Amino acid sequence: MINDAKQIWITGENGVNTWMCFRKEFECTSTGEDAPVIAEIAVDSKYWLYLNGKLLVREGGLKRGPSRNGTYYDEVDLSEYLIPGRNTLAILVWHFGKSGFSHLSSNLGGLRCAIALPDGVLFSDASWQVKKHPAFVAPDPADEPTNFRLAEANIYFDAAKDVEGWQEVDYDSSTWQCADEIPEELAGQAWGRLEKRIIPQLKDFGVKQYLGGETYENITLEEDTVVALRLPYNAQFTPRLSISAPEGLKIVIKTDNYEVGMMGEKCAMSVYYTKGGAQSYEALGWLNGEWAYYHFPAGVTIHSLGYRETGYNTEFVGNFACDDEFLNKLWEKSLRTLYVTMRDTFMDCPDRERVQWWGDVNIEMQMALYCLDEKALLLYKKGVDSLVGWSENGAHMMTVVPSGTEQFELPFQNLAGIWGFWYYYEYTGDKSVPEKAYEMSKEYLKLYSMGEDGLVVHRSGSWDWPDWGEHADEAVMENAWYYMALQSARNMAELLGKIEDIPFYEERLQSIAENYDRMYWKGECYYHFTDNGLADDRANALAVLSGLAKQKHYPGILAVLESTENSSPYMEKYVLDAMCEMGYIDEAILRMKRRYKEMVEEDYSTLWEYWNKDGTKNHAWSGGPLITMAKYIAGIRPAAVGYEKILIKPHLGHLKHIKCCVPSVRGEIVVEV
Repeated sequence: MINDAKQIWITGENGVNTWMCFRKEFECTSTGEDAPVIAEIAVDSKYWLYLNGKLLVREGGLKRGPSRNGTYYDEVDLSEYLIPGRNTLAILVWHFGKSGFSHLSSNLGGLRCAIALPDGVLFSDASWQVKKHPAFVAPDPADEPTNFRLAEANIYFDAAKDVEGWQEVDYDSSTWQCADEIPEELAGQAWGRLEKRIIPQLKDFGVKQYLGGETYENITLEEDTVVALRLPYNAQFTPRLSISAPEGLKIVIKTDNYEVGMMGEKCAMSVYYTKGGAQSYEALGWLNGEWAYYHFPAGVTIHSLGYRETGYNTEFVGNFACDDEFLNKLWEKSLRTLYVTMRDTFMDCPDRERVQWWGDVNIEMQMALYCLDEKALLLYKKGVDSLVGWSENGAHMMTVVPSGTEQFELPFQNLAGIWGFWYYYEYTGDKSVPEKAYEMSKEYLKLYSMGEDGLVVHRSGSWDWPDWGEHADEAVMENAWYYMALQSARNMAELLGKIEDIPFYEERLQSIAENYDRMYWKGECYYHFTDNGLADDRANALAVLSGLAKQKHYPGILAVLESTENSSPYMEKYVLDAMCEMGYIDEAILRMKRRYKEMVEEDYSTLWEYWNKDGTKNHAWSGGPLITMAKYIAGIRPAAVGYEKILIKPHLGHLKHIKCCVPSVRGEIVVEV
């Protein structure tokens, strides 16, 4: 249906931060009582949809890139607000106009819309009215722009130029121009094939007040003032204000990530220029943080300040509670960190980058299986779709998709991702991910060659990145990751009946298994080379998780994992997993409490990128302890694919009480000890 719609815009208006208003009046003989009235909508990049003056979709659309040549479209049910007779549709479109690490710009703004009405299909075409929104103005050249990784630019809104009420039914748009129809050949080249969005629209938690926000109600500022207001937790939100002021004053709104963060690269901010008199405003570009900073000039009277929280539409189902408050707090921070890194995609962080690095995604998927409902898993499946889509046309598996700027291949993260495809299947029984990802995985594993020593030849990719931090034993890690990916691919081949591929995997698995200990086991630990000459915790952990380490080697490996702390929060999850898989759960808890001590004690709701505060303060790869608590302390995991059988094996250690709920494809699993 949507492919028959015309792509409409104002020709030539494709610059950065272009905002376009569309209106269309149409007749409807039925309100969708017999069957829903569905609209299919595609834009580059975001849209807000109003029907008869009611906002139906807040920030619809997805960043571009289901493939290197593709654009998503939404399906929206209009039935609730349709009326018999005359209806008014209004759509505001935000064209980013630039690429980033998480978005491939088409460099061609546009709207495609097709609505299946009871008496025919309404298509976007030249009969629709359009106006470039004049209130979204050019940035102040004195301000620092968003860093190069973000596709979103800072938004500058001049209220004196606003087109007030343009979404309403009774607005007079007779002076607006008719939309230009973009030639189909040009539109097709820019947008590629249209693919249906599989994740839900964003969840709107409604308008909220900041903690202590009443302090700043109905006060007039006699000097320039920065008002700092706290949210109850790190959240994705759009800031709001209700003020009185003379025309032309500049108000800047930032979050703690921008204002006081340790990062040199700046994230997004909102700028508002006042009109004269009383006025209210809600910024449309989402920010995130635990604090909002409003920079007010003198002469502003503040009536109220607030925010609207939005986020990925999922529910917190899983939970964990015990008599150790440290663990309870770490669970809550891990969960909050996961949720704030979900929106269009799983992200590494919601401020500096908003990027789907696959090593992060692999951990986020594992966390989601233990704490979120089934809608969260659609975000993982969307990610897999993009990963495969970007590997098409002769390319191979990349680590960051979508990306409109640099293309990255970090082999260690890719191998972890291939291992994760089977992990996902074991928990869900959903064959769609192996079916989608198998061929890409097989071709990627074939890019590696085997050396004369029977082990894998190092593949550097875009750059050598086994983990942040020092002293990585890359050869030991790489062979373990490759072995784990081979196991996953072999399992997928068996599941899908790709019998002809299995000898390739078996031959390489056998070669690594026969030579791993010969080359790397040094009597007390696994070791090949590190720049400090000492065994690496990450390498020894992966030896365990891959199954290459023999049980008789566990005491020596444990000594390394108890005494060595090279891993970043990203690889710490795998170190904790290895300790638990060996049966050293008490020791894993002690390490977890030691390593996460500063983060847990910090008066902040999310976990950091690094062990110090140099990076982002909300990085989902740091949430691995959530998995440790549910999977190993509460002891809940599938004993057969899709939880057909359930292993419940709690380990209390020093604890006196545990209660844990885990979502599964067969319902919630609750364990209390």
